[in-house]
Amino acid sequence: MYFSTPDQFISMQSANVAVAFSLAQQTFQYFEELARLNLQAARATLAESEQAWQLAVSGKTPMELFVYQAGNAKPVAEKVLSYNSHLFGIANSAQAEFLKLFEDRFAQSNAKMQTAMDDFSRNAPAGSEVAVTVFKSAVSSAGVAYEAMRKAAAQAIAVAQAGQAAPVPTRDK
Repeated sequence: MYFSTPDQFISMQSANVAVAFSLAQQTFQYFEELARLNLQAARATLAESEQAWQLAVSGKTPMELFVYQAGNAKPVAEKVLSYNSHLFGIANSAQAEFLKLFEDRFAQSNAKMQTAMDDFSRNAPAGSEVAVTVFKSAVSSAGVAYEAMRKAAAQAIAVAQAGQAAPVPTRDK
């Protein structure tokens, strides 16, 4: 990339470092949320396992134990769905934050590239109009390709969210 002054280069590098640290902090926050969710699930599972063992050694008949286990199938399924929903929410939040960050950085880089391209066009030697046009076309094509990929990613995310939000049919008898 073309920089007219070392200050522009230093400024861009400082901004990139700030973005990298911001991204790292956000990543840790999402890992903390995931760890809290997993700890909650582990605690609940441990408590339920203890209760099941207490019931198993309480002298109940095999039929009573079977009825108890069958009665717990639906609550367990609901807990799994709840866990998956929370997990999806964390992943969705992380994806949205990262996408916003990358889009902001792309917009800033695109503006800087446009400025550099304009500077290059103004300062290009006579007879280099074809090279300048090719360069501008390449930058424009890269922007169009990025926008197409961003739209495809947004559509894939929307489909995944719609699939997650769809109600799960239950079989109540």
